[in-house]
Amino acid sequence: MRKFAANYLVADTGDYLKNGIVVVGEDGFSLEYIDTKGDLREIAQLTFLNGILMAGCTFIKTKAANSGSDQPFESLIMNFLAESNQFSLHELIDLGKQIQLQFPTFKIPEIMNKITSILQIEGGFSKEPKSGIYLITGVDLVNLHFSPKSRLKKIL
Repeated sequence: MRKFAANYLVADTGDYLKNGIVVVGEDGFSLEYIDTKGDLREIAQLTFLNGILMAGCTFIKTKAANSGSDQPFESLIMNFLAESNQFSLHELIDLGKQIQLQFPTFKIPEIMNKITSILQIEGGFSKEPKSGIYLITGVDLVNLHFSPKSRLKKIL
């Protein structure tokens, strides 16, 4: 069992936990999320990383997409998904960066949660857990914005 913490942690619920901790099993799947409410204390064998942590997952097309939307945000995402049957975390981050450019006032949690929601509701995708812990680096952690340098890095 391993423990990781970061400036922010995306829990399975989509909540962003400031200085949150994820406990990971030997198989690489997250076992538990700990909300420290921003008050992270030293814990034995805890690895702290600079960025946003998230558990591995893939989005798999399970049903037909709903009809197109006239909303700019939704239509951008649906166009990105046009012929996709699978959507990876790397693609999620790339799409998030594109959206950040077009909607500069949106923050990362809002962007990521909207993309995930549209994928599952409008796009006909289901979220499948995958082993691994990933870190989004190169983000503006004060304003929670993507930057051109934002990258997804596999930690475990």
